[in-house]
Amino acid sequence: MKKSKVIIPIMVIVAVLASIILSQEEYNEVTIINKILIALGAAIVSSLLGYILLKPDIDKVDPKPQTNQTNTGNKKKGSGK
Repeated sequence: MKKSKVIIPIMVIVAVLASIILSQEEYNEVTIINKILIALGAAIVSSLLGYILLKPDIDKVDPKPQTNQTNTGNKKKGSGK
């Protein structure tokens, strides 16, 4: 799995959530430039954390089991004990 499939949506979600939180009335004193910088910084930090934590585990995953065809025709019948 490519990391960019996960990291880019994480960046977008974090940037949108940061923008929503910073647009609340409590943060009217913060200028728009600082709000943009905070949201951008949060997106970058979250993408770096995601990149570090989502190491490629493809080599560590067990391969898919192949279908084992059991030989049902050669079963030995019980001795009837």
